Order: sequence, then C-alpha cells, then structure tokens
Amino acid sequence: MKSPITLLVGLALTFLIASCDSKNESVRPEPDGTPAVVTGAVTPVGISEGTAITANIGPAGGTIQSADERIRITIPAGALATEQTISVQPLSNQCPAGTGQAFRLLPHGQVFGKPVTVTFNYNETDVNGSIPEALRIAYQNDKGIWQYPSAKSLDTTARSVRVESTHFSDWALFQTMYISPGNSFLNPGGNLFLVAFQTPQSEKVGDDFFVPLPSRIPSKHIEKWTLRGGGVLKPNQNQADYHAPSSIPAINPAAVTVFLNETVKIDGVLFKDIRLVCNIFTAPEGLSVQLDGGAWRTYAGGASITGAQNVIQGMDGKESASLLWNGAPTGIFHWTKGIAVAFNLNKGKLIYQHLYGKNLAVSGGSLTVDCSDKAWVVGSFTVQPAGWIDTAPNPLKIGETAVNGVFRVKRVN
Repeated sequence: MKSPITLLVGLALTFLIASCDSKNESVRPEPDGTPAVVTGAVTPVGISEGTAITANIGPAGGTIQSADERIRITIPAGALATEQTISVQPLSNQCPAGTGQAFRLLPHGQVFGKPVTVTFNYNETDVNGSIPEALRIAYQNDKGIWQYPSAKSLDTTARSVRVESTHFSDWALFQTMYISPGNSFLNPGGNLFLVAFQTPQSEKVGDDFFVPLPSRIPSKHIEKWTLRGGGVLKPNQNQADYHAPSSIPAINPAAVTVFLNETVKIDGVLFKDIRLVCNIFTAPEGLSVQLDGGAWRTYAGGASITGAQNVIQGMDGKESASLLWNGAPTGIFHWTKGIAVAFNLNKGKLIYQHLYGKNLAVSGGSLTVDCSDKAWVVGSFTVQPAGWIDTAPNPLKIGETAVNGVFRVKRVN
C-alpha cells in the first residue's frame, strides 16, 4: 500500500536481480502440470473509471497522456492520414495479473500507418510482490483475449515500460511473476496465506504472446522463503503461511521474500538470484501511539486526504490524537515549527506534541505515510523527543518523552 508502503522498510527491502553468464542455460519457469498449449485468457472488458482525455492529432503526429500521467501515447508523423480525435479513457484493469489503472485508447480499432508508442509509468505499488523486469504491457483484442507485444523497453530510472503498436484497444500493465498478495494489512495476531505466481509464456501469435491465467511457480524453482521482521513464516514449496505478532512489531512492515533458484531469461537477458518481495503491515485499525516504550494505545479514527492539508485523527473516550501534513499524500515528512507537519496527543490536561522545551524546539523524527491503497492510509511516525505540557498544576509543568506511532485508517473522503 512506497512513497508507497515500501518506504516504511526502505529500498533495502526491494528485490535484488543480477545478470549472469550468457553461457548458462535459460530456464523459463512453467507451472506444475503445464498444458501442452498455453492459451490467452478471455475476460470481460473494463469498466470506465473517470473522465476521458481527448486531443486532435493529425498527419504531423503528436502526444496525448492520461490525467494522472500514467499512460502516454506518442503518434509519429505519418501515422495518421487525416486529423483524428484521440481519447484516453481510464478503465478497471481486467488483465490477468493486472496492476493499477488500465486505459481504453480511442477510436477503438484505429489502425496507424506507422507504429505508435504506448508508455506506462509504473510506481512501487505496481511492483509490490514482483520486480520491474517482470512488468508487461498487454492489450485486449476484439474477442476479449489478452495479448502482449514481444518487444518492449524498460527504463528503471524513469520507471516506465514502453511498447509499439499499430492499433488502438484496451491496454493494461501486468506482472509475469509475483507473490500474492503483494502488500497486506493485518491486525496483531492475524494470519495470511501467500502464494508465488507466474503467467507462463505462450507460443508467439504473430509478433505477440497470449496472456494466460496465472499459475503457481513450480516448486522446483523455489529456492527458499525468508522473513525480515516480526511474526512467524511457515513456507511450503510455492506457498507460505504468515502469522503476525500478537502486538505491534518494532519492524513494520515485515518483508517476506521468495528466492528463485533457476536462471531466467527476460527479454533476451539472462538473470539469476531473482527475489520477489511482499510487505505485511501489522497494526490494529486506528491511530496507535506508544509513549516512552510503554503500552500501545489505539485511537479509532480516519483520514482526510486532500493533497493540500491532510489529517489523520482518532479518539478513545475523552482522549484524542492527530497527525497533520501539507502537500503530497504519500511520502516522508519532518515536523515543523507550525502545523505544516504536526503531531498532537490530548490526554485531558496532559498534552503531547512535536515541539519541546521552553523555547518550543522542533522535535526530531518523522512521519511516513502511504496512501497508495484506495481504501486505506497506513504509515508510522516517531517524535523524539516529544514535548509534553501538564496543564493541571499552576504553574504549568513541561517535560520530554519519546513517542512512537503507527496507523492504519480508512479514508473518509
């Protein structure tokens, strides 16, 4: 749900993939009991999800992209004989192993005199449980069958995948290898069942491949499963059971990694030591706060995410806790002198905040937020030292403490 949820564990918990000697044998993992012929999956067409973007493009060519800049279509000069109204319509992603928003390119069935370039920009959510090298761009033909071009270009710096096509259709990004689920949120003591999947490669159909339904990566290709963080992992070949710790863990989220033990050929390049990583965030629903290493207390609440001033607020009886930050919904934020990035805990006459001392110095620590999930906002924060004010005595008393926190709350807007 990094930056997306992977920010919480850092870039060190992402995959490691290294090239190997081209003399090594190329092995493409296939599912146990693979049928003789791998056919393309047929699915319903996607449902419209948002307003289409349109542009008039003629023989001179041009570019159009979606409102969220996830997809960009580049039409070269000479691809169109006359001016056309080109549209990009957001869709639900119906592609097997699909990830993120899909799009319908209109006019549907438009054929071009020269190949146009279709570019998808991906984010960390798109590679949850997977790797960028396993991303593909697919289209749905007029029979509802999904296919993907054999040639593509991957730019891990720009985080983009690019293909060429001479026609318009419904287009989507999908993963060819992944752990399911890629990111998860559990209550303390909860359980989760994990499976390592792949979309096996079919025979070529012209210049393209079919997109089959996903199947489990064969057990013989699984070297091991590992766990970094709290909880217990019980692997069994290409699947595993994860049992979350009974309380909020120090390392959150936990990272579960699947190591593949075979050399794999991806786009003509041989790779080894492929690692698929999924993250599991353990916290009760609400905003949970720990003072000076003591017991956790959870405040039920929700999140208002506007992209301008964002607020997470929770209450438990007469007590309340809140987090505020301005700007991007997702990222790492540092406390400020004012309320641009702020923490407040009100326990009646005892108030904790992100400022401390008589001169109200700004506390150390930070706030990490992941809003990549459509329903949930998750993250963690530290306030060290946090200041406290006891308003009961006269004169007031002030002091310092350490605050840790995690949150898993639903959006209210």
